[in-house]
Amino acid sequence: MTHDPPIATRPEPRKVALCLVRATALHEAACRSGAYGPSEPDWEMHRSLTAALESWQTDGTLREDSLLLTEWLAVDLVAYLLRQLGDRARLERWLRDFGDQVCQAQQHAHPAGPTAIEILSVVADDLDIRPQDRAADARLIRIGAPHLLYLRTGHEIEDARELALTFALWAGSQLSSLLADDAERITAYMDARES
Repeated sequence: MTHDPPIATRPEPRKVALCLVRATALHEAACRSGAYGPSEPDWEMHRSLTAALESWQTDGTLREDSLLLTEWLAVDLVAYLLRQLGDRARLERWLRDFGDQVCQAQQHAHPAGPTAIEILSVVADDLDIRPQDRAADARLIRIGAPHLLYLRTGHEIEDARELALTFALWAGSQLSSLLADDAERITAYMDARES
């Protein structure tokens, strides 16, 4: 279990994304090393994410900030996948295969996985976009449609948390694999990104 400091009140979506990726990557590395079982949830991360989402809701920015959080997590995941898989063709194959698995596995009434796959497909299509490019605004709009449709009235925090955790778990797992499940390397990498 990780013991990162809780996400601060009214945090930036980027900082929340980095905190989630760090926590899930370290959790995955610990599970793979046998430090604890894979079914042991990281409740501290869950509480911190919930606090951030509640803060955004109080400020009236939940939809916008959770969309930016989703974009950060999706971009990180696609970057880790591309690094691991090596090229776009393999990334596209992975998305199709993994997307099929996710859609088959998530048969409950409001699954986050298919929405996450749809968002990942948009990000994978726009790999060359830089945040300052005008095309980044168009990508955010394309991500925004499935993201905002996923958030049900009266369940926005729950739904935003589910989507963020889905991306964070996938991104953390990929990052941990890329860095050979080495907690020190994961920590050093995330420290460098957060500075």
